[in-house]
Amino acid sequence: MTENESETVPNVSVKKSREKSVRYPYYHLKECVDFVSIVHGIGGKKEAPVDSILSKMNLTSPETKRFKYLLSTSELFGLVEKTKMGVKPTEIGTLILYPPNGEAQRKKLLIDAFKTPQIYQKIIERYDNMILPNKTILTNIFYELKLARNVLEIAVDAFIESAQYANVLSSDNRLTVIASDDKKSITQIPLSEETYPDSSYVDNKQKSEMLQQSLSEETEISKTSSDVYRLEIPTLNGKKATISLPEGFKKEDIDILIGLLKVFTPE
Repeated sequence: MTENESETVPNVSVKKSREKSVRYPYYHLKECVDFVSIVHGIGGKKEAPVDSILSKMNLTSPETKRFKYLLSTSELFGLVEKTKMGVKPTEIGTLILYPPNGEAQRKKLLIDAFKTPQIYQKIIERYDNMILPNKTILTNIFYELKLARNVLEIAVDAFIESAQYANVLSSDNRLTVIASDDKKSITQIPLSEETYPDSSYVDNKQKSEMLQQSLSEETEISKTSSDVYRLEIPTLNGKKATISLPEGFKKEDIDILIGLLKVFTPE
């Protein structure tokens, strides 16, 4: 796991109550492709016995964290499926290993796998063809998507490394996943829930940073009166959102504005 670039994560006491968290890829995509390679090397397109997989991985139990998490993450990417006695590659998992139409097909299939987990779909829908926010803001976004605080860093690292492996994250941190005519073709996997300790993670300072990050360089600010400023913010559909802010607008007011946007903005 890597540390946040410059911001520090606040120390938050863990409450006794429990919160629900969506499933997320624990390992990045390349590790899951390597896992599929092991499974396919044992059983081909058919079922590979769990004991044989464990032996190949030098593990002793199917309850081992590495095996369990590789299996569940590979399922989220759509690369394998569990059977009664073992694990077998899916069609896309097999084609990634042995693409009949060459490297171009493999690259497309890796992108398909990357955009399969529903939590990744939400990030893609928000930032495709855009520069990703810095790591702290991206961590806050994952938290808002109902991940528990204690897994956020792992989940964000896995997302970034998976995007790099699928070759959809450029050197300048621009995410490019879905062509403009293919925006509605994402295959969704339903979110399931697990329980994690409850926590309060996103403080006021970070909320303010998230709002500032959303204002692009094209945002126009004009003064409509002696004490009112108007912000015109370009949106992804080409239209502009207009927000009027009184002079002396404070950080606490930003928190209220963010809350109102969440309430009135459609999913």
